[in-house]
Amino acid sequence: MTEMELTDEEKQLILQRRAQKRKEEEDRQFQQNALKVASMWLDWSARDGSGLTFSTFVNDFGYEEQDGKEMFSAVERILAASKRQPR
Repeated sequence: MTEMELTDEEKQLILQRRAQKRKEEEDRQFQQNALKVASMWLDWSARDGSGLTFSTFVNDFGYEEQDGKEMFSAVERILAASKRQPR
């Protein structure tokens, strides 16, 4: 294998691309988790009858992860986006 010396600019490009790929993967994982949590919330809410508020989401539904505010916001957006439009 031939070794090449990379310039500082080339090294920076490689590091930026790696960071971008890491962020894309983290975003994908968050999106998948948000869809699962939104589905779980819908099932729980149908049984419990509670509406979606942050305190209900955390205290009653029991979402206790570090990303609670971000996840709550994502669930709100998913539920809003998935409502049927009037015909």
